[in-house]
Amino acid sequence: HGPFHYAAAGHEEDALPALRAETWRAMEDALEQGLTRAIGVSNFSVRHLQALKQTARVWPPAVNQVELNPYYQQRELQAYCAEEGIVLQAYASLGGQDASKATTASLGGPLLEAPPVAAAAEAHGATAAQVLLRWALQKRIIVIPKANREARATENTRLFHFSLSEPEMAAIDSLDRGEAGRTCWRNDPLRMLQFE
Repeated sequence: HGPFHYAAAGHEEDALPALRAETWRAMEDALEQGLTRAIGVSNFSVRHLQALKQTARVWPPAVNQVELNPYYQQRELQAYCAEEGIVLQAYASLGGQDASKATTASLGGPLLEAPPVAAAAEAHGATAAQVLLRWALQKRIIVIPKANREARATENTRLFHFSLSEPEMAAIDSLDRGEAGRTCWRNDPLRMLQFE
């Protein structure tokens, strides 16, 4: 079985670009009818966005929600979204949860324990999570961190008592592992397909 063995009729791999365009048209209709204030996308690559732009009546999407953190920075996508006026919203801002112990070890350990993150946290009297969230905000990326406890959620909002210096930002930027840094959806058989 390939990754599309469970796809419903009409949802085969070669039909996905048309399905994305059709879904976007339905969202455009909802926007034009005043049923929503904004429309956006999730997990769209540069190629997905470029294809969507060819048929879109409403451009740009308000937001593209993607996995993004220092291990998986998606720099080409960041640049394209900035150029097109698309806000990036990061999930897995603190490093994600789907990676195996072996994958985490291959990345150099948990992102929250990465030496540049720990050093910045110590320098600013902040937590590692606050440093990672601040790193994203300084790159103009919206973050949606997961918190299981109220105290942690409150802590995640306290990001404005410090700023990361250029050397600190560069040190954290150096953690980028490209596609190998991806930690979410690692067990999804569709994750590596481009859907084009």
